[in-house]
Amino acid sequence: MYNSPSIAPPPPYAATSTYRAYNRSQANKKGISLLPLHLVHRILSLTLDQRSTPSKFWSDPEEERVRRIWALFRGLRGVNRVFWLVATSILRGLYLESYLSHIRPNYSSDPFPYESSHLDDPALGNADIDTTSTSVYEGRGRETAIFDRYIAVRVGQELRQVESSLSEEGEAIGDIFGRLQPTARIEDLLLSLPSTYIVSATSSPSPPPQGLPLPQSHMSVTLTPTWAQVYLHSQPVSSTRRGSKELVIEVRRIGTLEGTLKRIEDGLDDIQRRLAPWGGRVL
Repeated sequence: MYNSPSIAPPPPYAATSTYRAYNRSQANKKGISLLPLHLVHRILSLTLDQRSTPSKFWSDPEEERVRRIWALFRGLRGVNRVFWLVATSILRGLYLESYLSHIRPNYSSDPFPYESSHLDDPALGNADIDTTSTSVYEGRGRETAIFDRYIAVRVGQELRQVESSLSEEGEAIGDIFGRLQPTARIEDLLLSLPSTYIVSATSSPSPPPQGLPLPQSHMSVTLTPTWAQVYLHSQPVSSTRRGSKELVIEVRRIGTLEGTLKRIEDGLDDIQRRLAPWGGRVL
């Protein structure tokens, strides 16, 4: 109640014609995904800020920090497509420095090899456009997928550590940087080779033919201490469908990943000039 005579009470609420027209146009557009991306990013970021969103249920700041990250990783990302992409972006920012600190000496890394971003998709936040048929993983670089796996491992490890001092880390981190990251980095670097050897993808729904150029989307690399094998798959590597694969070339590794990539390029050149057989080994 307003006690001061100089302050008039607010007028009674009545929906104006402009509001009614706006409300009708938005009748089928409901949901938090309609918020602008910067607001969704701000909301999710505040869930990690203990000062902005204090909690009375936790007294240990470190435990609360870890549990909030777990809630963002395991819970909030599943709200909708927009939340998934924004939450993943926040998590990548939190763990990027830690990820890069594990890269082995003389190895290179680029967790974001492609310039495009799903957050630039104009369809995000538009209820008239169905984006559910497009995977949030589509177009993701091979090393980006390894980075996301590292985040999943770290978040799980941190949660177990705050729950029990007897928790052990296991060998997942060592496996990521000893085997998966170097392999994924070379697979991304394949796109830097001339288009006479490698192209980004194939538009044909059938398995790619045996021959050059090879679609990078159907290629994988396997590393041993001495050798690097390049395989061609009948299905895209990112696909959930299983398919066959065949060896394209096997080359001797050189110390750096870029050096090994150069040996792969030389091997493909030998195949093109018929100096090496398909599926052969180049010393």
